Amino acid sequence: MAIRHDGQIWLVDPNTDSQHWYGRDSWWDTRRNAAVGSGDLVSVEYWRVQAQIPGSNSPLRTFTLRRQPLTTQWRLDSIDDGS
Repeated sequence: MAIRHDGQIWLVDPNTDSQHWYGRDSWWDTRRNAAVGSGDLVSVEYWRVQAQIPGSNSPLRTFTLRRQPLTTQWRLDSIDDGS
């Protein structure tokens, strides 16, 4: 698995613990109504992984990724460089 960010490809380190969880979105604050059968409108999926630029001495950074309900694209929520 890899992450493309800021013109770089960051490879996820398979030897580190990844975290996966779900949060809740308050869809009623952003959308006025929902059609019957719209699907899951509240589950926000998160992954926290450690990654680094391959072939470099760059330190591992912790990326938190988020996927909003009913979307297929992942968004970068945060990056922690450990400092």
